[in-house]
Amino acid sequence: MTPPQPVEIELKLALPPQQAAAFAKLMARRRGAPLQQELVTRYFDTPDFSLSAQGVALRVRRSGRRWLQTLKTEGERHGGLSRRAEYEMAISRGKPDWEKFPPEALALVPQALRAQLAAVFETRFSRTAWLVGGRGGAAIEVALDIGEVRAGRSSQPICEIELELKAGQPDVLFALAQGWARRFGCVPLDLSKAERGVRLARGEAAAPAKSAPLALDGGMRVEDGFAAICQACLAQFQANLPGVLASDDIEYVHQARVALRRLRAALRLYREACAVPDALLADLRALAAALGSTRDWDVLCSETLPAIAPHCADAAAWQRGRQALEARRTEVRAAMRTALAQAQPGAWLLAFQRWLLQRGWRDAAEAQRLVQLSPLKKWARRALQQGHRPIVRGARRFAQLQPEQRHALRIAVKRQRYAAEFFQALFGRGGQRRYQAVLRDAQDSLGRANDAQVARGLLTGAGADAGAMGQFVLGWLAARLAADATGENAKHLQNFMETAPYW
Repeated sequence: MTPPQPVEIELKLALPPQQAAAFAKLMARRRGAPLQQELVTRYFDTPDFSLSAQGVALRVRRSGRRWLQTLKTEGERHGGLSRRAEYEMAISRGKPDWEKFPPEALALVPQALRAQLAAVFETRFSRTAWLVGGRGGAAIEVALDIGEVRAGRSSQPICEIELELKAGQPDVLFALAQGWARRFGCVPLDLSKAERGVRLARGEAAAPAKSAPLALDGGMRVEDGFAAICQACLAQFQANLPGVLASDDIEYVHQARVALRRLRAALRLYREACAVPDALLADLRALAAALGSTRDWDVLCSETLPAIAPHCADAAAWQRGRQALEARRTEVRAAMRTALAQAQPGAWLLAFQRWLLQRGWRDAAEAQRLVQLSPLKKWARRALQQGHRPIVRGARRFAQLQPEQRHALRIAVKRQRYAAEFFQALFGRGGQRRYQAVLRDAQDSLGRANDAQVARGLLTGAGADAGAMGQFVLGWLAARLAADATGENAKHLQNFMETAPYW
């Protein structure tokens, strides 16, 4: 019989560097002296990083005179919590000793690959570790790591907390992490040091994260599909959060906002099956509100105004108005970051992931009802049909709709597009490609009209600052809205009505 794989369960938090001393001071109040180490770790891979491409990390770590080698698999990761197979053992030198690994570990790295391995990057950091007890006899190793990852002449700082479960249930990790996130502004961290090192060695810069396809199975339970969809939305928001807080690249705000909108669409889609606590919903609304105004100003200044600029004859007036609007945009971005900090996104992410892990929507009666709703594919067909009908009704009478009704139709199109994307792995590719394409075209067209409406509102509020330029843009937008009312939107909605549902 094959022995069970050793599994590492840990939760990782990114700690703001300015909070490291405060965290260490808090932990110093606990009984027992911490273990302090200076760790140097070499990571091995092939020149084309084929090992990391398979989700495997091989490292050799030195602590004092002692060497340890470790082989880890990618495993499962959600909201900072990871479960990975891990093989670790003492060795006598600073290179991998393959004779020490068990057969199941050796199977992960074929013989032909081993000959190509070399050290490609390293980490150097100070680790202070405490052993902490939790309820139910849980034992957690809490490690504060401060240092850097190096690849050639490039480096990135490391400042993070690792909570490794030695005994007990994973929920105790979340209980600790949530408190620290509220107190120190931590956020969950899914990227391992190995992954950050690979990106650094490959010269890959950080970039905004778009939504990723979901690997759903038609036979899975409805609640499992719900958890997978929510985790994907949370992962996208979490991946973009550092850029929202520190970068001026407007795409970070855009993708973070998309992630929250997709999550809200998922919660609405599942509202009869998996009810979400009011506290999580309230925090979600606060986060979405913090991002909303910034995205509106980004669209105005980066998309709407550049399209109109060539048609304005008074270049000096345009420049003055543009500078005034850019100053307002900068103020809005600063206010957004303050509001985000107050909303404590790290604590919210952890709370949501903890609720998903606990299956917090379930009780005895609800569990039975969820079984009756399964399988997922059957439930998805019904959900897609329910989302399809109101779009057809709105498209048929689009010319008679009032502005607020057109706005509601745009939201319905967007929600249906998200639902189709959530469930796309459950259905054949042929029919749904066409359906998703016409949905996307309709959403984009209605979105441009909505952007014009939003821009009018922003310019009306900032009219004195924008001066003559603002008045010119308002006139242009009014003409654009009148044209959209009878042309582009109606065409794309007609295409939607002529496209057969694929489910």
